Amino acid sequence: MISLKTDNWQIDHIDTVLFDKDGTFIDLHYFWGKMTEMRAKAVINQYNLSIDFMDNLCEYLGYNRKQKKMLKYGITALYSRPRIIEIFKNNLLDLNIIATTKDIENIFDNVSKEFYQEIHKYTKPIDDAIKFIRDLYSHGVKLGIVTSDSVDSTMLTLEYYDWEKYFSAVIGRESTKENKESGIPAKKALEIMHSTPNNTIMIGDAPMDYLSAKNAGIDKTILVATGQLNIKDLMSYSNYVVNSLKKIKIIKHK
Repeated sequence: MISLKTDNWQIDHIDTVLFDKDGTFIDLHYFWGKMTEMRAKAVINQYNLSIDFMDNLCEYLGYNRKQKKMLKYGITALYSRPRIIEIFKNNLLDLNIIATTKDIENIFDNVSKEFYQEIHKYTKPIDDAIKFIRDLYSHGVKLGIVTSDSVDSTMLTLEYYDWEKYFSAVIGRESTKENKESGIPAKKALEIMHSTPNNTIMIGDAPMDYLSAKNAGIDKTILVATGQLNIKDLMSYSNYVVNSLKKIKIIKHK
């Protein structure tokens, strides 16, 4: 068992940590910014739109191209994929584009295939988070990932950086029929890891991660301000908030 301590709080009796991926240990803005631009370009090609619509389409998907930032309350990385597709489908009506859910799914799937072929080009680790993961692992803590991204995408990243050894469970959007917020994916991770909610914490960067943990019976979630939301926003959801995971001290108990 370990405790996790900062200047403001301490969480005791932890043997398992579930991590979100994007915004938590992978740079969300770079990763999803590139993905969003590719999705927008695919829509332009599919519906013979002017390239002038590129910025608008990216904004619909939650990315500001000029700032190279995911929008604070943008849909990508804040919602599960089915919800993103439904919102984006409705946004396209503003451009007089009538698309079905299946149309958008196909566009997203085709972009993903291209994106994942060179995923390492679009992936930037958050160094402080990776060090924290390594430190937890060295203390014998069981680690898992619960992400809205696919397992295939996540495994490509883990294998490229030689991180797969750290995680004993990787749960993605295709791992369950239910979305991340339901808590079912987190429960599945705990089952695989033979862990209990009482001795587990979730670490993420968004309200979705808090809901994922809460609905899985995990009563403590650490939210880190390395994604789309700042400390003040994150404090609306959790009492355990940090600017960086390097602020957390690991205390090993005998």
